[in-house]
Amino acid sequence: MKKLLITLPLLFLVVSCGPIIGQMMRLSEGVKSFRVVEGDLGILKQERKILVVGPFAKAPGAYYIARGDEAAAFAQELNNNPPLRADIYMGGRYGDLEATASAVRAMGGSRMQSELGISFAPDLIMTGTILERETIVAPTRGIIMQVGYRLEFFDPASKQKTVVEIVVKDHFKDCVKTVVGELLGTTAG
Repeated sequence: MKKLLITLPLLFLVVSCGPIIGQMMRLSEGVKSFRVVEGDLGILKQERKILVVGPFAKAPGAYYIARGDEAAAFAQELNNNPPLRADIYMGGRYGDLEATASAVRAMGGSRMQSELGISFAPDLIMTGTILERETIVAPTRGIIMQVGYRLEFFDPASKQKTVVEIVVKDHFKDCVKTVVGELLGTTAG
């Protein structure tokens, strides 16, 4: 009986560690850094048609979850935030993003629409680079990921670009949503 009384509290202590640690990790989530490197982020505050060119590039030390997944996730999340509309163009599967992006930037709007098979002539062309990625498994929460992006928005009409670097730490499935929310100024916190 004495062993049971000692073992039972220890068992409860061990079992409750996972949820406690998982909830403590939640406190460190969100936008870690946000920096406009070049240009004006105000270009995203108005009605825009954005062409997301993928797959994104990656910096040394960063890695893909699935090549092209990030670009697709950004296009989908941008579409979830009116008044923005987004479409995606996947360049060469294993090609050089910069070469693909340069070729796309050189096209006119209507030529882009017909040659790339997109639904509209874009106001902005978005490309990205994955700067860093780190994943951990949080008890009772799932996979938490810290990921950094360098996002470039190019306006083909004015030939101006806006470059943003952002690092977020969030639940794996919510990282892109957090980035887009911060870009549009809709992230709480």
